Amino acid sequence: MIEEELAREAIGLLGTAAAMLLEDAHLELVTTPAHIDAAEALAATLQRLGADLESLGAAAAVLARK
Repeated sequence: MIEEELAREAIGLLGTAAAMLLEDAHLELVTTPAHIDAAEALAATLQRLGADLESLGAAAAVLARK
């Protein structure tokens, strides 16, 4: 079992990492694509973010196990 204090700190850092990923992609996420190539790039960004956030969430879930 992972020590509670370490788990809480690590989960906090995972949350920070998630926020930073979203912050990095923010402008692209809120801009309407002007053409299909931009739409394709946005779709790829959303897919990458989804996978990254899923991974961070899975890591947090492991750390939060009792």
